[in-house]
Amino acid sequence: MPISRNISGTTLNLSVAMLFFSKKRAKHVLDEGAAELDDATLQKTLSNRQGILKRVTDNASLAPYISQVKILFNLVQDYVKGEYREVPWWSLGSISTALLYILMPMDALPDYIPVAGFLDDAVVLKLCLDMVAKDLTKYIAFKQAGQALNDTSTDGSE
Repeated sequence: MPISRNISGTTLNLSVAMLFFSKKRAKHVLDEGAAELDDATLQKTLSNRQGILKRVTDNASLAPYISQVKILFNLVQDYVKGEYREVPWWSLGSISTALLYILMPMDALPDYIPVAGFLDDAVVLKLCLDMVAKDLTKYIAFKQAGQALNDTSTDGSE
C-alpha cells in the first residue's frame, strides 16, 4: 500500500518515487551497505545522529518515520555499547546504510530537487524498516522487558 503525503497542495506518494527509484534498487543499496559494514561505519552512523534526525524531522517525506528512526539509532547504540547483541550483522548494516543514506545529498534523486529529492530516502528507509521488522520487534520487547525489570526493582517493595 503506497504511503501518501500532502505537500504544498500536491499529493505525492512513495509509489511515484518507485518510478524513479525501484524497490529493487533500494534493496541493492541496503545489501551493498550491509556487506560493507564495519565498526567504523557504526560509529559514523552514531556520530551523525543529530544531522540525520534533523533531516528526518525537517522533511515531509521522512518525518512520519521519526519514531522508528529513533529506535534504529537506539538499537545501533545498544549494539555498539554491548548492551544488545541479538541482531544479525546484516540487519545492522541495512540500518546503518539507510540512516546514512538520508545524509547523502547526491543519491538516486538528489536532495536539492524540490519535493521529490527525499522520496528515494523514504523508499530506502521504509524498505529497511520492512526488512528488519522482526529484529526491531525483538529489540523493542528487550527494551520493554528491561524497563519492566527496572520498574519492579525501584518500586520500593524491597
